Amino acid sequence: MKGEEKIVHGFSKKSRDEKLRVVTEHHADPNSALAVFKSFHHTEPKVQKLLEEFSENTITNFPLPYCICPNVMVNGKSYMVPMVIEESSVVAAAAHSAKYWYTRGGFRAEIIDTEKI
Repeated sequence: MKGEEKIVHGFSKKSRDEKLRVVTEHHADPNSALAVFKSFHHTEPKVQKLLEEFSENTITNFPLPYCICPNVMVNGKSYMVPMVIEESSVVAAAAHSAKYWYTRGGFRAEIIDTEKI
């Protein structure tokens, strides 16, 4: 099949370092690309390992703005909800909506079951 030589097989089974090698070998300057990817790794190995377990095929971390949505009332208690997102309109809309519902008693929530499916 044409183009099959470009298919990467077993990527998810590779270690992080093997994945980095596969990705950076396609870069014009593999050593520079590798250095950039590694510069975003957490300095604490346990934290980095945890970050890598959040998703599939993780090769590095990506910093995003840490935003706050104030005035979120749930069951009569006020919260400031953290939002890690680059889209300012989403944060603005969430904050506007939270303020709207705060003045109307906020949100009510209850735990129905603790079993995960």
